[in-house]
Amino acid sequence: MTKSKIVSIDEAVAEIPDGAKVALGGWIFNSQPMALVRALIRKGARDLNLIPAPGSIAPDMLIGAGCAASTVCVFISFEQFGLAPHFRRQAESGALKVYDLDGPAIAGGLRAGICDLPYMPIPDLGTDLPKYAPEHYWPLPSKPGERKMLAVAAVKPDVCLLHAQQADEHGNVQHLGPPFFDAMIAQASRKVIVSVDRIVSTDTIRRNNHLTKLPSAMVDAIVEAPFGAHPTTSPSLYRADDAHLKEYVKSSASTDAFVGYLDRYVRGVAHSGYLDKIGGSRLAALGVSETNLK
Repeated sequence: MTKSKIVSIDEAVAEIPDGAKVALGGWIFNSQPMALVRALIRKGARDLNLIPAPGSIAPDMLIGAGCAASTVCVFISFEQFGLAPHFRRQAESGALKVYDLDGPAIAGGLRAGICDLPYMPIPDLGTDLPKYAPEHYWPLPSKPGERKMLAVAAVKPDVCLLHAQQADEHGNVQHLGPPFFDAMIAQASRKVIVSVDRIVSTDTIRRNNHLTKLPSAMVDAIVEAPFGAHPTTSPSLYRADDAHLKEYVKSSASTDAFVGYLDRYVRGVAHSGYLDKIGGSRLAALGVSETNLK
């Protein structure tokens, strides 16, 4: 039996160096690893190279807080709330280097990273992305009549930050909803850090073993962080907090307002303090009753 992999939030991010390639799991407003992202900002991380699955507030907040130098991404979006404010601003100004990939390229790159290969072939869909990200795409030779193929460079994050709903102390992680790219990101990453809303017993994990998407062998550290995905959703446990997402977007309209947002919710504010500021009644109202646990 492995020893406990449970660590505190600050311990989990303490050894992530400036300049690291940091992958972020989840999907847009689902399971963004927000408690870990806020801890990384409190730590004062700099020059990170972000590799988000299609995301929203997690990469955008790191960019806005001055933690990121570049990003390899398919898109960063706030969907019904508009464009990602800090991602857009810094991409337009050139302060953030953006490597624009399409879905097949990010998936192929992760598969190459998983297999320890330098690249993975994907169909050439005829986009002009190879022109703008030649570091990540290049043509493969083909014979007359064969389908044109591109090579996409391996994507190998130094560390990934993920959020799931529950795990045991040994690092067996269960998703109560879609895992999205989390399993691929974890396999391609050198270090895997997962926050979960709750720690459960190993017996619970065994009774519902079909929910285990990340076995202990793939996980380096587990952080217990109730509502750790807030203000995004944690499937089967709580919904997204649209009011807070609107507050974030509004606060991102000016530098002074965003500094105020970070001072109120992030800098010098532990996760428990963050939840206190959101308020117990509001968090309780976000809870959902649906569950696929028996």
